[in-house]
Amino acid sequence: MTITVYLHTILQKRTAEGVERSLELSIPVGSKVEDVLARLEIKIDPDDLLITVNGQVADESQVLFTGDRVDLIPAISGGSNQ
Repeated sequence: MTITVYLHTILQKRTAEGVERSLELSIPVGSKVEDVLARLEIKIDPDDLLITVNGQVADESQVLFTGDRVDLIPAISGGSNQ
């Protein structure tokens, strides 16, 4: 089955053709978000990611279905406590 994964901020990949912000993945039926994270070799702790599937907040145990849109948005920190 095929899903579309959107990579945000630091997860975007630089290639010779430019910045890769989204990609289509063929994954086995019954795959979960955690399988996508492993396949893309994303090393960020899932607790530090906002994961959405079809616009709904999800976690790494979410089962995926053909045509799903997965957004992976890393937490951003910074600023000043002053």
